[in-house]
Amino acid sequence: MEDLFVGLVLISLICFLLSWIIPNTFSPLFKNKLSKGKIRLVFGLSTIAFFILFGMISDTKHPLPKNQEVSTSQNNAQSANSQEKKVETKQLSAEEIAKKEAEDKAKQEALAKPHFNDGNYEVGTDIQPGTYRTRKGSSGCYYARLKGFSGSLGDIISNENTYYPAVVTIESTDKGFKSSGCGTWTQDLSAITTEQTTFNDGIFIVGTDILPGTYKSSGSDGCYYSRLKGFTGSLGNIIANENTDTSAIVTISSTDKGFKSSGCGTWTKTK
Repeated sequence: MEDLFVGLVLISLICFLLSWIIPNTFSPLFKNKLSKGKIRLVFGLSTIAFFILFGMISDTKHPLPKNQEVSTSQNNAQSANSQEKKVETKQLSAEEIAKKEAEDKAKQEALAKPHFNDGNYEVGTDIQPGTYRTRKGSSGCYYARLKGFSGSLGDIISNENTYYPAVVTIESTDKGFKSSGCGTWTQDLSAITTEQTTFNDGIFIVGTDILPGTYKSSGSDGCYYSRLKGFTGSLGNIIANENTDTSAIVTISSTDKGFKSSGCGTWTKTK
């Protein structure tokens, strides 16, 4: 329908132009011989009429107000969704803020506790006696408690090579402490495990990192484990120990201070 009116508008416009350029062109079409001015008037009015009708059809087919209403309703819906999202974002932001504040507080408390990095230290001057731990493993970590700084084996009280989280007690009688490739030592002794009934290799604090009970390892070649009554690293702190290449079962007592595992895989509490 719209194409028809476009055609009629074009035809009437062409005829109107021809009536001006060649006035006698349309005279034979009229029984009563019309004057040139009347012919022009007929085609001019026809052109205007077709233009008006074409505009009316276009408006009916594409009603602007309805489009505006649809657009308005869509905008309202988008605005409502945006407000809901803002409310949800505010709620999430409040939770995130609370979580961040708790994390920041924990970090500040941890930083407030004595800590130090790799190096050679004098006990009582550079660092204070106490129990320290690395909160994550580090490749090629070596540390030693020292009774002197000659560099000889005789000055080593106890030492350890490990890739796993470690715990050490530096005593007031120690002269020095050496750390290489271990990262940060801290007196933040809070749990480093996400679960207290399953853990991998490392030195763990019983009652904090892991619960007392009977555990079974997944098994691995070159496994070494020991129950500990302290963290000085001396033989006197070992309650019991074992080397094995198979799966192991051990009962950790509630009176144990710590447990050490190296190359044993995953330990899981069975009872």
